[in-house]
Amino acid sequence: MTPEQQILLLSTLVQLEKLARHSETPAELSFVIVNESLRLTNYRQAIFWRKAAGGKIIIEAVSGADSPDTHSPFFLCTKNIVKNFLSKPESRSIFVFTEKEATEKSRSEWKEYFPEFALWCPLISPGGEMEGGILFFRESLWDKAETALLERLADAYAHSWRALKRKSRFSVQTLFGKTVLQKRVLQAISFFLFVLLMRMPVRISVLAPAEIVPLHFFVVSAPADGVIRRFHTEPGQAVKAGQLLFDLDDAAARNAYEVSKKSLGVIQAEYMRAAQKAFSDEKSRENMLLLKAQIEQKSAESEYMAAMLKRTNICAEQAGIAVFGNVSDWLGKPVMTGEKIMTIADPGSVEAEIYLPVSDAVSLEGGADVLIFLNVGPNRPFSAKLRQADYEARLTPEGILAFRVKASLLQEGHPPRIGLRGAAKIYGEKVTLFYYLMRRPLSALRRYFGI
Repeated sequence: MTPEQQILLLSTLVQLEKLARHSETPAELSFVIVNESLRLTNYRQAIFWRKAAGGKIIIEAVSGADSPDTHSPFFLCTKNIVKNFLSKPESRSIFVFTEKEATEKSRSEWKEYFPEFALWCPLISPGGEMEGGILFFRESLWDKAETALLERLADAYAHSWRALKRKSRFSVQTLFGKTVLQKRVLQAISFFLFVLLMRMPVRISVLAPAEIVPLHFFVVSAPADGVIRRFHTEPGQAVKAGQLLFDLDDAAARNAYEVSKKSLGVIQAEYMRAAQKAFSDEKSRENMLLLKAQIEQKSAESEYMAAMLKRTNICAEQAGIAVFGNVSDWLGKPVMTGEKIMTIADPGSVEAEIYLPVSDAVSLEGGADVLIFLNVGPNRPFSAKLRQADYEARLTPEGILAFRVKASLLQEGHPPRIGLRGAAKIYGEKVTLFYYLMRRPLSALRRYFGI
């Protein structure tokens, strides 16, 4: 090597040390380590790794790769090589190795990812701690001059990496002072401020699922036992007063009505024959009174059957929105007298129905503030006031024991659509911040110990 080449190498070494010292972030220094080191020695690939807590190996950077996949087989193979050589006594010094010194598992993958020769270059901080290391790979051996230069460069890299770690680490000593008196004073002030903070009054609040339901509505129930045959309206459709909503299967009612009509006709015919014979037959005059009573009975039965037949067609008694489930779930379903089928709701008069789980229950009073966040517009909450809260919990359709709470909406203008769901934030009384933060943990401990 000529003197000019030696001077050039030393100049390059100084420049790389300067780049390392001037790196402001770990990512910037990692880039210098794996890419700029090529100016000092030739290599096909460089990998910078570091040791983390618990002995974990982290690959910080790979030459020529911007954001490599850390879960790829290449990285797993690299980590296996590092772990293998870390356990050896010579791991704190620079040396050359090949696939023969690697583990059997690493040897099977070596030829796929790496050239023949590798250089182990540890980064030892001034305090003697191994911060990490660099793996260089190429097709030829390194000579003593190259390893000596890289050893000097690795020392500069380790010093810079250590400095960046100290810079980014939170300094407890800076916060609490350097002298014992400063520490005690600042600790006392911190404790006093913490106690004051925990005693700060805050308004307790809970979140619970909510749904927009009608405030004024009319329940439409089955007028008689039967089977639903057809719906004449759709869920959520606006209906007028007197509009046909649905009808029941009228086969049985129609047959009963026809039978009652025929029975009435037979009795009426017998009555007419008896009336014709009454002028000459005393017995016929006596039968007329009995037949007249039967005519009245059959007429009443026929009128009743006609009314039952008419009741198979159910109409709306007021205008509003038809609120019920899926049509296909009702068709062909047998219903009993008085069973609820749907409700006719006033779309302009709605409220929020909230189910507050027993585990989240807090003291609620009428008129408490409530915010309703609907799923269709979570950024536009509706203000409401608590109107009613049940004293007895009930099981929700999801199987959760909860209290039903109703809240009146305060916004003027177009109300939200019936059936919309979301979450309600219910505000209770003011409590200390300590209770606000510890309410759930204390409740969980109470349930765990059965207190």
